[in-house]
Amino acid sequence: MKKNHLLLAMLLLSSCAEHPVTGPATSQWQLQPHCLYYSGHDKGTEIVSVQQQTLRAVLSNFDTGEADVLDVSQPGKITRLNRFNLGLHKGEEFTSVAFHPSLDVFAAVIDAGNNRGRLEIRSASSGALLDRVEVGFGPDAVVFSKDGGAALVANEGEEFSFDKQTGDFFSAEGSISIIHLDKNAKVKANANIELADVTHREGFIVAEKGHFLEREIDWDGDGKISKKTDFDGNGAIENKKVKIGRFEGTDVYANETKGEAKIRIPVASDSKTLLEPEYIALSPDASRAYVTLQETNEVAEVDVTNGRILGYFNMGIAEHGADRKSNGWVEFNQSVMALREPDGIALTPDGRYFVTADEGDTDTEVQDGEEPLQSGGRTVSVFDAKTGDFVADTGNQLDEISFAHGVYPERRSNKKGAEPEGVVTFEMDGQPWAVVGMERADALVLIALVDPKHPKTVALGKIPGEESRSPEGVAHFENNGEHYLLTANEMIGTVACFKVVRGEFTLEH
Repeated sequence: MKKNHLLLAMLLLSSCAEHPVTGPATSQWQLQPHCLYYSGHDKGTEIVSVQQQTLRAVLSNFDTGEADVLDVSQPGKITRLNRFNLGLHKGEEFTSVAFHPSLDVFAAVIDAGNNRGRLEIRSASSGALLDRVEVGFGPDAVVFSKDGGAALVANEGEEFSFDKQTGDFFSAEGSISIIHLDKNAKVKANANIELADVTHREGFIVAEKGHFLEREIDWDGDGKISKKTDFDGNGAIENKKVKIGRFEGTDVYANETKGEAKIRIPVASDSKTLLEPEYIALSPDASRAYVTLQETNEVAEVDVTNGRILGYFNMGIAEHGADRKSNGWVEFNQSVMALREPDGIALTPDGRYFVTADEGDTDTEVQDGEEPLQSGGRTVSVFDAKTGDFVADTGNQLDEISFAHGVYPERRSNKKGAEPEGVVTFEMDGQPWAVVGMERADALVLIALVDPKHPKTVALGKIPGEESRSPEGVAHFENNGEHYLLTANEMIGTVACFKVVRGEFTLEH
């Protein structure tokens, strides 16, 4: 354990039960850091899920392949009840986890690289494997329905390979798995839903050129990823672009000084392969699912009952003021126009709207003297769940509140700003609210949705720690009428607990 991690954990755990750590308040609402759980590992804590009725949480660690079951019944002092090693094989990764809403089980999804992944149902008390089922390639998220009768998995299929004989790059297609469970959480049925072709789909918006995915790809087939690669075989590593193959008929280039770690795959509007499901939101009755397709700037609507794709909602373009220059100054007076490219998604408690965290995923590059649309809206956006129509977004509020609290990442101004990633929604005082994790600002932001046409940021909570924390998973729970948030911080090996401190709130347009 690193010394600064240990000291931080000891200080917080000794004080948070009676003297919560507080920060500057910018409104009458606060997200108050309440406690910190340290996993004992320097990184890897990625997804956290709470079982409300028992006030337990399950936490995934992608770096170790372990699941921690936590007691959150005393939010001032989170304790670990159990730690289970999932016994992964070489090349496998524990990517997501979800606690069953009522049974003593959790679901874990395993990415098996070039093979199909799997869903495992395990005991939350003993860790015993109770059932398992094959899913799609690259499973990346899992959610349970409210009644526990179904589990849905987003299979991202983002891993690329290279065929040296043909010179072609290729990747498995993304998909969505719908697993029906019996009353004991045993698998009854499993369906893998393919995503429809995107070619010439009406309303589809993606930049025709200038957008790329940076991917780690074993180009030379030696079984490892080299950070520097002599792509042209001239015996020297040079800071230059080299054509190294083709992807679906388009040339692929890489820089020798970045090697196989950052090969740039071009994003084209007719690529079915780039439909890569990220996160899932389920309607209250579990009849519909909404799945983010970050790379193609869409949300897929899924008929869960009949196991089919109903259609795709185009997420459109965010336009607002921003700081777009990484020059040591923060001035929110430049204009940004960006594909939203949402990552996290959640439905409002009544199921009327879905809310997206518009992180962005593609990298941009000026082509033919023209600057492409930017990547990532830097926003939280609200859409009508029935029609997919855009309702409103937060504009530049997320970056502005991050700056007001001294956590705005100015070095990211020319990229994607504070990067909203995971989002949860809940009802408090009879009104809908959202909380979004800011990956680059290392913070959570509370957003009022009382007027969906005017979402408003009202509080920010800094995640404790000195290094990059990178909040990934976010979860909400209630305890004795109070509202709490958990955030899994993958780069520092912690879970932070925040309490929503109530006050009077007046909506201002």
